[in-house]
Amino acid sequence: MGTNTKSRWFVGVSHDELKECALYAFPHAGAGVTTVRPLCLELADTYTAFGVRLPGRESRLEDPVETVMPDLADKVAVELLRHAQGRPVVLYGHCAGSAIAYEVARRLDPAMLRALVVSSHPAPGSLRREPTWGLPRPEFLKQVVTDGYLPSMLLANEELLDIVEPALRADYELVENYELELYEAGTVEPVAVPTVAVHGRDDHTVEAAQIEAWVALTTGPFRMLSLPGGHDLPSSRPAELAAAVREALAEG
Repeated sequence: MGTNTKSRWFVGVSHDELKECALYAFPHAGAGVTTVRPLCLELADTYTAFGVRLPGRESRLEDPVETVMPDLADKVAVELLRHAQGRPVVLYGHCAGSAIAYEVARRLDPAMLRALVVSSHPAPGSLRREPTWGLPRPEFLKQVVTDGYLPSMLLANEELLDIVEPALRADYELVENYELELYEAGTVEPVAVPTVAVHGRDDHTVEAAQIEAWVALTTGPFRMLSLPGGHDLPSSRPAELAAAVREALAEG
């Protein structure tokens, strides 16, 4: 196993010796690696864990945002193959990041994938939602707050909103248009890898049945986990989430 390569797409949480398997964590809409870092730290004893940093946020604030799912998934898959250097990988996605992780999984050799883990997001193609990414700022950000991506107290901070809104809109455009296309097509392409779908029992933004619908997106073993907590499990319940994921994959 070679020395890991550097990449502006992936940010590691540990400088320890590389583990046999790497984990890549995709954050929620508009977010950077800071939101998945607590979970990556919890899993660092089992995997060499990396947060995925998409363009338009954190140190990539000036990079052009991505709004077309196939284009983004192609780029991430190519970069991940180079970065992983032949190691098996686990892909984890939280909320909107789940859809990106699934599309990246479709582009990788199933033999390379140990598992796909998703949390707090309906299975792509399982429900219809009219796109909101093109709404005026007040209406759009109200939806973002409802979806659990932005604390309502930040709505009065126009300077901060000027910074975070472009990435939020880009991710909403990316995922909303992609999922609407899947729904209207009426078909999805399952991945042949073990899949774990996680739901917070106090999450009022997504129903348990919408999480269980991920079973249609895999031909491998499937497990649904229900944990205490709300929508933002990687930040609010990282230890419980990490323990549940570790146990599920060990049993898989």
